[in-house]
Amino acid sequence: MSTLPPLQRPIRRLPEQLANQIAAGEVVERPASVAKELIENSLDAAAERIEVTIEQGGRRLLQIVDNGHGMDDDQALLALERHATSKIASLEDLFAIHTLGFRGEALPSIASVSHLELHSRSAAQSDGIRLVLHGGQLQQQQRLVMPVGSRIVVRNLFYNTPARLKFLSSDNTEAQHITELVQRLALAYPHCHFTLTNNGKMTLDIRPGNSEYLLAQRLSAVFGADFVDNCLEVNSEQEDVRVLGWLGLPTLHRSNARSMHLFVNQRWIRDKVIIAALRDAYRDLIATNRYPALALFIAVPAHTVDVNVHPSKQEVRFQQAQFVYGCVRRAVEGALATLGSRTYQALPSQPSAAQNDPDEADPVRAVLPAAVSQPVHWPARDAVRPASTVSSRKTTDFFPKVAESSSWPSAVVRHSSPSAPLLDPVPPPPTLFPSEQHDLPLGQAVAQVHGTYILAQTATGIVWVDQHAAHERIVYQQLKETMAARTLPRQRLLLPVVIELSASEAEQMSVHLEAMQRLGVLVEPFGPQAFAVREVPAVLAEGDIRGLVLDLFQDLQQFGRSSGIAAHLEPILARMACHSSVRAHRQLSLPEMNALLRQMEATDFAGQCSHGRPTYVSIPLTELAKPFGRRS
Repeated sequence: MSTLPPLQRPIRRLPEQLANQIAAGEVVERPASVAKELIENSLDAAAERIEVTIEQGGRRLLQIVDNGHGMDDDQALLALERHATSKIASLEDLFAIHTLGFRGEALPSIASVSHLELHSRSAAQSDGIRLVLHGGQLQQQQRLVMPVGSRIVVRNLFYNTPARLKFLSSDNTEAQHITELVQRLALAYPHCHFTLTNNGKMTLDIRPGNSEYLLAQRLSAVFGADFVDNCLEVNSEQEDVRVLGWLGLPTLHRSNARSMHLFVNQRWIRDKVIIAALRDAYRDLIATNRYPALALFIAVPAHTVDVNVHPSKQEVRFQQAQFVYGCVRRAVEGALATLGSRTYQALPSQPSAAQNDPDEADPVRAVLPAAVSQPVHWPARDAVRPASTVSSRKTTDFFPKVAESSSWPSAVVRHSSPSAPLLDPVPPPPTLFPSEQHDLPLGQAVAQVHGTYILAQTATGIVWVDQHAAHERIVYQQLKETMAARTLPRQRLLLPVVIELSASEAEQMSVHLEAMQRLGVLVEPFGPQAFAVREVPAVLAEGDIRGLVLDLFQDLQQFGRSSGIAAHLEPILARMACHSSVRAHRQLSLPEMNALLRQMEATDFAGQCSHGRPTYVSIPLTELAKPFGRRS
């Protein structure tokens, strides 16, 4: 061992074993990363059954058995050499990857930090080959009887690098990482049968197939049983970008992003562009510190995405990131918008506008997510926005083949004295529930409870409504629509806010000045590397103007568009809606309560407030009858 300080040592070629261990450090972080490389090799080999067996979280044993096309003797030996692969043959192949990994590239790295056995047989051979390596060195080579396919056995992972073992978590945690890996790969490859055996017990057995039942099984395994009944399917295609998947309803959110499963060309990835598009699409449906649960599959031409950004290939770089961002956001927004596009028939006793004047009619829209309640009647949906189509989990052709200056409105909600009606009342029906009035989704108000909750009776049960949360969503949507329909009023700053940037940032900022002005922010050059902010949207004039402009700049740089105005504006609108809404403990008359119910039915996303909490819950008659021993 050299005693010279590192900076004084001569340059020399690294020993092969050390080079392999350094490479292993890039792709072999834990047992789950070994499993990822090996399972992806099996999928690339066209396997239709993959069996995963682990012991002690994968550090004592990790075995992958597949029925793919296998390898002959020469191919198996080559697979254990560095930089040997069947998946790229030219520089052009490197920039149009159609596979999950480079078969053979990970094997020498894994072998260098474990006791590894490779068993493989191709259809052209009558028997297979068995290769045994310790620390990357070949120990045995022999023939064996086996079916077509491959078996990789990894024992004693990191046995020769004890420092790496210290960074592993408990056996249960490491096993959980492998479980999650198998589950998400099962989502992307429904044709493949996956099993996982942990310490002798089979913990996963995910059968292949595209039927609704089998896909529901896979979704339930990943997200939990509640997800299947509380999700929307999205299927959108814009030019060469296709977006498919399942979106959890806004009421089904999580505290972290681990339930956002993203796939590009059937490769599970983490990507800030796609995550930004999803967060923006869900922006005013869930709280800012919550994350939606979803599985989203994006298919793009292979040459338009670089999967070699990171050794583990879990990060990608899009050639047209701004376009992909827009495609994903529009597709998801279009799917979520169908939550508020249900059309209900008008009451016979109260003819609708459509019966009087079809040209002037507006449909009555209601939001009834399954996670909140079941509707009285569920008529056919309105036509979905052109950018997206939504169906009830239809599975045909789901998985892609990889080769391919007005003033601010003075009032939106009328304020009143305690003695005056807070909401515009509608006349109550002649009787509470004649049979012809069963089409009211939220029923008729019966009473107010504790000055906070509205009790309504429907044809099939009762509905509990949080009057403040419900009215807050109504007012918030009205404020947003009013802002969208008018030119955003601006306010000129008495003293401009000066922002200094680096030379490169200043050059880039100059490109986006016109786009910022369209968003209501007037920024002008103020020296070689400085800019003066002179106008901003009026409702944001008291906010963090510097932060606003920098957020806009960053968004425009990354996506070519910005939701920064909305990001700053929506919390203000939410606060305005909160303060303008009917409060808890405010006594309401029956006409006022019914008016609130009818407004909820006509408001998009009325099933939850802007913080993601439900505004109402429904209880069917069957549940009401249970405590009394009745059937209905």
